[in-house]
Amino acid sequence: MRRNMNSGQSSNNLSLDSYKEENIKVLEKKKVGRKPLYTEWLTEEGLEQIKKWAENGLIGKQIAQNIGINHTTLYDWMNKFPELAEAIRNGRKVMDEQVESSLLKRAMGYQYEEETWGKNHDGEMTLEKRVVKLQAPDVTAQIFWLKNRQPERWKDKQEIMNEHIGTIEIKISADLEKWSQ
Repeated sequence: MRRNMNSGQSSNNLSLDSYKEENIKVLEKKKVGRKPLYTEWLTEEGLEQIKKWAENGLIGKQIAQNIGINHTTLYDWMNKFPELAEAIRNGRKVMDEQVESSLLKRAMGYQYEEETWGKNHDGEMTLEKRVVKLQAPDVTAQIFWLKNRQPERWKDKQEIMNEHIGTIEIKISADLEKWSQ
């Protein structure tokens, strides 16, 4: 209970319990400042948009720019919020699979149809001819594929293990000595 210091009388306006309850309610209502920006991006819609950006090939810096933050902040958020990191990872996975498929197609060669269009005598566009063409396999794409998929067999430098123990003796024949002079 509150005590009036001047009169020495108790004031029954507020009990201690109701005073605490009232202040707690006020403190709960008075959250100061704006919501952190990441809260709107951690929604289902926000994560889906971020995933689409990653699917379209945007890098982290570009995604951060679209969100309106610095790229280092995006990486901090990815460390704090696994769902954000997963959305970006899943989006990148889609694009990586498409590129992998295109690289394989290019390495193996493929067929495609080419259409030639032209105007007829009435000025309308019509299909003049359709030709099936062959794209030859691309050796560079094959090398790239093999170096990345089977690096132990296809890397540029091969390591050879020498398990020889002992002395290696080199004998130079008389003919070799004549040539060196």
